[in-house]
Amino acid sequence: MLPTRPFPMKPASSIALPLLAAALLCQCGAPQVPRCASVPAASRVPAGTLTASAHSAWRVLAQSSRRHEWPAAQAAYNASVAKLFDQLRCGPGTWDSRAAALGTRIARPDASHVDLAELDALFPAASVNARNLGTRRTTDGLGLPLVGWKKTTPVGVPRPAFCPPTGLPYLLTAALDCDGSGAPVWHFYKRWMVDTATVGGRSQPLAADWSAPNAFYWQMCNLDSQKILNILLPERYTAETGLYFLQPYDPAKIPLVLVHGLVSSPDAFKTTINELAPEPWFRQHYQIWLYNYPTGSPWLYSSMRFRQQMRQACAYARSMGGDQNLKRMVVVGHSMGGLLVRSSVTKPGSVFYDAYFHAPIDQLRISEQSRGVIRESALYQPLPEPRRVVFMAVPHRGSPAATMTISVLLSKLISLPKQISAEFLDVTVQTLGKVLGNDAPPTPLPTSINTLAPTDKSILALGKLPLPSVIAFHSIIGDRGKGDTPNSSDGVVPYWSSHIIPVKSEQIVPSNHSVPRCPEASEELKRILKLHLQDPRREDLRPKTSE
Repeated sequence: MLPTRPFPMKPASSIALPLLAAALLCQCGAPQVPRCASVPAASRVPAGTLTASAHSAWRVLAQSSRRHEWPAAQAAYNASVAKLFDQLRCGPGTWDSRAAALGTRIARPDASHVDLAELDALFPAASVNARNLGTRRTTDGLGLPLVGWKKTTPVGVPRPAFCPPTGLPYLLTAALDCDGSGAPVWHFYKRWMVDTATVGGRSQPLAADWSAPNAFYWQMCNLDSQKILNILLPERYTAETGLYFLQPYDPAKIPLVLVHGLVSSPDAFKTTINELAPEPWFRQHYQIWLYNYPTGSPWLYSSMRFRQQMRQACAYARSMGGDQNLKRMVVVGHSMGGLLVRSSVTKPGSVFYDAYFHAPIDQLRISEQSRGVIRESALYQPLPEPRRVVFMAVPHRGSPAATMTISVLLSKLISLPKQISAEFLDVTVQTLGKVLGNDAPPTPLPTSINTLAPTDKSILALGKLPLPSVIAFHSIIGDRGKGDTPNSSDGVVPYWSSHIIPVKSEQIVPSNHSVPRCPEASEELKRILKLHLQDPRREDLRPKTSE
């Protein structure tokens, strides 16, 4: 997405021009959904031959006495189904008409089967490149793993609440049911909900490719390719601030909220999701919410926006059913995202306010709109839903990297949203000296970078707030492996900043600052999430606010 107004140039801008040019070039060339105009040559086998082969293998799989033949039968069945699916998806007509031309029919959509008419594309999962996720996670079994794609709207264009930009990927598995004497029936299983198919009255595990939908989403969505512009021009991307549900909200499942950090997007967790998705216990008990926000704004302001979006999402969730699992929410914050999370679950009292102001809020000579922003950002009530929080490489005491020369220069290039500049920072920070009745010089506009400095007022104030005892906290900290623990660092955040007490556990993993992409971090997160399922705590264990 190209900006429609010039970049605000400052003396340091020439240093960052190559960086900006590279960011803009990354926006060119929108990816395309795989299409099939004609049947691939390898799949041009008579349909009758393929259905007969599938039927023969199906009969073997239906007999427990022939269990020793099952591996070969499954391989033959899957190969035939893959070729038949190529014939089913290619060419003119509807899904039903193409299925009929093959001598087959399609099962009606229900809770376990997707409605093909609602998809904009459907293609084999094997056609998706998933190398950027690390290890490709698959499950051996019956059928052909597929990716379904349903378009939403591009980045920056309004869409239904909690719906991810660009589109929704669906993990599906196609199987051709050869039971009975009629035409074989295509089943397009919602693989995230269904683990087995029935063959001759017996359950057979369904094949799955857990990595393909995740990888395909990030190939189609350009949130991850706009990280530099996201920080330098946060106003351009405020429309994308919000929570994205990866599946329709389910009251029976616990929300796992993932909050990314500076110069990042929700794609910071794509490796984490790749490791969690194959786990049956995770799919049964958890649902993922991704929080996205422009990372150029001061983290204290982004924290306010996070709470606003969380309250909207929780209100929507309560409208969809009971909130017992909503009140067992787990939140994971990476890097600066951990500051958003920590401040949002902690009652601030007047600590943040006192860091900036020395007069009661009603005595400040500012607009009521600015007064409201100050209340929401510094004198707020914490989120009541989270029960467990996981910090990943979080700079609780700031990061020395924020004071480096290049960081200072980048901070000066950030063009803050007008709402912050006009209604919050310009009035309450730049003119702070006048508000307090003295001649203090104007304070430079805070940004995400300079408010991460160890000496920043917001960081120092946060350090005064104890972690609430009603929430279980965990830390996962990166170590580059220089043999200097506990004087170690992940390259951006030193251990002395990411270490915090009291926490239920602290795990140091061999990683740079990209801790969510570390396999050991994923294993630790799995351990924590399993532990959470055993936690008997409920709402009635919270301190009462009144008698």
